[in-house]
Amino acid sequence: MHQAKQNRLKNLTKEHRELDEQVKKLYNTTNSERTLKELKIKKLKLKDAINKLQGESNGKEDKSN
Repeated sequence: MHQAKQNRLKNLTKEHRELDEQVKKLYNTTNSERTLKELKIKKLKLKDAINKLQGESNGKEDKSN
């Protein structure tokens, strides 16, 4: 995998992990379903981007485009 993709993957994974922690904390401290939903959606988008990058590095093509 190219260095740029490795860095991007590392950053996405870190951001995903941080969002996961935020979601866990909010479950215990807030009643804002909207905030939780927004964070979960962002988390899913990050996971999709991570999976796409990992697929590209494994020689898999993204067939959705």
